[in-house]
Amino acid sequence: MNKVVLMILVVITTTFLNAQDKMQNINFLFANNGYGFGYEYEAFRKSNVSIGVDLRFYDIRNDEFPVYNPYYNQFTVAGEKDILLFPIFFKTSYYLFDGQIANSFRPYLTFSVGPFIAVDGDETISSFSKKWRSTESQTNLGASLGFGVNFSQSSGNTLSLGLGYDYLNVEKPIHSKEDFGGGYLFLKYQINRE
Repeated sequence: MNKVVLMILVVITTTFLNAQDKMQNINFLFANNGYGFGYEYEAFRKSNVSIGVDLRFYDIRNDEFPVYNPYYNQFTVAGEKDILLFPIFFKTSYYLFDGQIANSFRPYLTFSVGPFIAVDGDETISSFSKKWRSTESQTNLGASLGFGVNFSQSSGNTLSLGLGYDYLNVEKPIHSKEDFGGGYLFLKYQINRE
């Protein structure tokens, strides 16, 4: 098993080093289960095909809602759960209509697959640092499929908007829930291009 993982890493590293164009992006994600942000490294193998790494962080917040307490004239949060997801995806993107429309408008399809780590913090502890010391975590396989559009600016930077679907199912339920995937919107900003 270790030889297979080592071989895959060698192939991916060689592919990134020999790529024509490389980009780094910061992502802001708005999912039906919460919100998150991420970092992408993309290397173009052809003018319309890229491969890369997609690292994300999700804060799961779908079961929380504010409750008003009239005695203290304050809102409290009911159903609060401290669940974090860390997907580590290998991705490929296919840019549609390459060379057929203006380069400032580039629609694309993207597919990602890889492991994700689910961390469940202890909600009964109020101290932030102690809450994350006594956590339970598990690693599972996840995937993502999306559609986006790159808008190039005259300064050379690119802004991308899109939507997608995550498949993030855990093997052991966390707070009696197994499916943390679903639809998401993303805003991606290119931080540099090599």
